[in-house]
Amino acid sequence: MRRSMFWTAVGASVLVATASWAESPAIARPGLSRIGVSAADSRGLVFFLESDLAHGAVAVGTGHTLALEALARAGRVEFALPHSLTRVAYSERFAVPPGRPFSLADASLRGDFVVFLLSGPPQGVRVLHAAERPQLAAGTRVRVLGSPTSGRRDEIDAFGTVVAASPDRLEVDLDLRQSLDGWGGAPVVLADGDTVIGLVEAAVPGAEAPRVLAAPIDGVLEALRDPLEGGDGRPFASYAPGASANQETPEAVEPVETTSSGVPEAHGALLRPVAGDATHLDLEIEYPPDGANVSPTVCGAFVAGRAQATRGTPRRFDVIIVIDTSRSTADPSGTDVNGNGEVGHSRLGGLGAVFGAGISDPGDSILAAEVAAARQVLHGLDPRSTRVGLVAFAGEAIGDGSRYSKRRPAYTIEGLTRDYDRVEHGLDDLLATDPEGNTHMAAGVDQATIELLGLRGSYSQTDPGSEKVMFFFTDGQPTLPYGPGAEADNVRAVLRAANRASRGFIRIHSFAIGPDALEGPIAAVEMASRTHGYFTPVRNPGDLVDIVEDVSFAQIQEVTLENAGTSEPARPFRLTADGSWAGFVKLGPGANTIRAAAVSEDGESEQRQIRVTHVEATAAPVDLPVDLVVQRNRLLEDCLLIAKQQRLDRERERNEEIRRALRLEIERERREARERAAEQRKQLELEGDVGEDEQ
Repeated sequence: MRRSMFWTAVGASVLVATASWAESPAIARPGLSRIGVSAADSRGLVFFLESDLAHGAVAVGTGHTLALEALARAGRVEFALPHSLTRVAYSERFAVPPGRPFSLADASLRGDFVVFLLSGPPQGVRVLHAAERPQLAAGTRVRVLGSPTSGRRDEIDAFGTVVAASPDRLEVDLDLRQSLDGWGGAPVVLADGDTVIGLVEAAVPGAEAPRVLAAPIDGVLEALRDPLEGGDGRPFASYAPGASANQETPEAVEPVETTSSGVPEAHGALLRPVAGDATHLDLEIEYPPDGANVSPTVCGAFVAGRAQATRGTPRRFDVIIVIDTSRSTADPSGTDVNGNGEVGHSRLGGLGAVFGAGISDPGDSILAAEVAAARQVLHGLDPRSTRVGLVAFAGEAIGDGSRYSKRRPAYTIEGLTRDYDRVEHGLDDLLATDPEGNTHMAAGVDQATIELLGLRGSYSQTDPGSEKVMFFFTDGQPTLPYGPGAEADNVRAVLRAANRASRGFIRIHSFAIGPDALEGPIAAVEMASRTHGYFTPVRNPGDLVDIVEDVSFAQIQEVTLENAGTSEPARPFRLTADGSWAGFVKLGPGANTIRAAAVSEDGESEQRQIRVTHVEATAAPVDLPVDLVVQRNRLLEDCLLIAKQQRLDRERERNEEIRRALRLEIERERREARERAAEQRKQLELEGDVGEDEQ
């Protein structure tokens, strides 16, 4: 571009951008939420277009920016301004049949759109209009309405020139280099007004600035001539069953939604049909086999099985545990995590961490509590159905001069594996490393996403059929990648990372640990909400180990195990996060019936029972599968603790009985002594009287 043309373009951009600054924005970000909480800053954009349908406007976006399954599950999409996160509208129905991602072999840019029927008038935004078959030619000046990656504005203009136009495709060369991260679905309008001519689908690198590939608005206008149900629309779920699961991005086209974090914004998330989503509760007693002869231990007979809400095939899980190792995790947790009888405290009181004085017992730090909770998660999983990996995150601000500034903000300690000993060793190494750095939560989410999806740079092999879960521990608020002074931008980075995880069908269970994390929990709350995970506040860091046991991803509400003949429940008994369960059941002489019962989260119930015979220990035992040895050994440890506690309780009861007996004995002796004293007093008085008479 010649210098004169460059400054002309800059001048025009400044003038129009200044004018639009005073206008209400025309774009918003869609977000999915089951509970009605705004989930803005999702992938892609929508714009509001004039329509004869209800409320005078519809929301238009691209077909590849929101997965149909996710829409069907949420049942509702909310639209919020990109920066302020102010909700401006919401929708629960499609106005026209959703289009198909252009990356499919038989699809085109023109048909890659989705039109949302609004549930109420949009608030705080301006509504655009579209020209019917606008006359476009090479050289037509346009602008793209998009969202800035930083700053306080909800909308900016990117000016450009049409270089090619056809009924199925528009190509626009931008005047200046502009990040198009998250601009999929942005409207392309004529430079001198708000007339929409297309919507952004993708971008390819240009010599000096990106070239935008856009879908002509004609496809949307034609679809609106025949709206669904005469204008009443249809629920999202009605279109999910037919969605295709084969969406490959053409190598020649770079999707608009890309990120420098290492996680590509997939051009059209995988769409899984909802028709087969009905679950069935499967309950199985895996050990001992029905009819077995059993020689119980002092704890009882070991019984193990699985309970899963399945969709026709056994469920497999991939779990990444993400641990915050920032500087603040060196602070005391407030409890004796390592069980050495000492509760660690800051050597300089509350200023210990600030001055680097450290903690009196590092084994009681917040990091130690995170590691202990990670071990608790690990111990509750079954390697036959669940792979586990480990990721850590912290980070330093770029250019801060720290000797740690070259450290990666997030890194994989152990890729997905069924060898849980490797994860245990990784936790040992993590615990031996001093916490450093700030809190780059977005990097932690992205690194875990890379591992779970097997993307470039991962240590893990992806399993397309597994359900992907992230346990995310943090004791703070995000302070990176933009630095401690850019709170809103740091939060948005986390939300974008959560959206990327959601499009990979990753569920995040987040734990906000301690007062600082709970003072500003929006990032932890939203990463769980956007991925349909659980957010758990942990006010006292030392409680984390106990609290983490309550999180389950097997969709099982309850499992019970008992001796059916005596109705005595199994003790100890454990139900793990992936639906595996085990316990010790007391047996009577001869034949016994053992019954297991389960209830899924949707209320379905199931029972199984087996008959076993109690035999002497001299009989040949039933071989225990190697995979169950670890579960049995951990339950034996629980049993020993219970036995110890019972022994202490019995000793306490015996001591109390002895004390009660002693009190009764003392009271009896006291009463008898008083009686003897009274008699003796009378005798002494009598003797005294006799003595006086004799005198």
